[in-house]
Amino acid sequence: MLKPRNKKAQIAIWVILALVLAGGIILFFTLERGPILGAGAAVFNPEQYIEKCTETAVNEAVDLLLPHGGFLEPKNFKVYNGTNISYLCLHSGYFRPCTNQHPMLVNEVSDEIKSYISPRIESCFGNLKNEIEKRDSVIELSAAPTEFNVSMAPGKVFVNIAKNVKITEKETTRTFEKFDVEVANPIYDFTNVALDIVNSEAKYCTFLYVGYMLSYPRWDVRIFVMSDSTKIYTIKDKESGKKMNIAIRGCAMPPGMGI
Repeated sequence: MLKPRNKKAQIAIWVILALVLAGGIILFFTLERGPILGAGAAVFNPEQYIEKCTETAVNEAVDLLLPHGGFLEPKNFKVYNGTNISYLCLHSGYFRPCTNQHPMLVNEVSDEIKSYISPRIESCFGNLKNEIEKRDSVIELSAAPTEFNVSMAPGKVFVNIAKNVKITEKETTRTFEKFDVEVANPIYDFTNVALDIVNSEAKYCTFLYVGYMLSYPRWDVRIFVMSDSTKIYTIKDKESGKKMNIAIRGCAMPPGMGI
């Protein structure tokens, strides 16, 4: 007959298993959050800091651009409900279809975002320097203006930043040359819907928005026609709740002939 195992040996085995499990958990969070300094203080993550700061700036830019038709300060616009809304397609006379005023709208919107976030990215690095120095660490930033570019894709805004950063914490030195930031934002998708409307208006003097919404149920499109035949389109993204306004005027009828 087999003798039962020693109770102390069983306890030792369970203690070893618990230690291995705890070690695995600690290793997981260490890899996720970065190395650990003495006394349990996590190493400051500059990449995460710049990503969050840049994301905030991009979202601010988009929220300012959308109501105005994709521009911070529209040059050719129609005032509607107190908002300057950019004409994306326009013919100032009568009868003729409108002409697309911004065929490179995606690139222009990217440039608008870049213009808005440029000083804010500089501030991000300035604030990063302050955070590092608060931790009694040393940070060296390249003196040259920060170089970066902005691009867009469905549901995304990409900001690729080139900046030399050197951080020394205790006896550890880390260097960074670039920060690639991906922001979840529907601005690219808005610009494509706006261009669909523009292309239809420029060709057919109308946009079948009811049929469009049936084909693309993500979008809710509304239209308001003003007294001078300007059409204000309001595009709503049901997923994010955000709205974009655009102005269009074409195929207008002279006063007395109806709109």
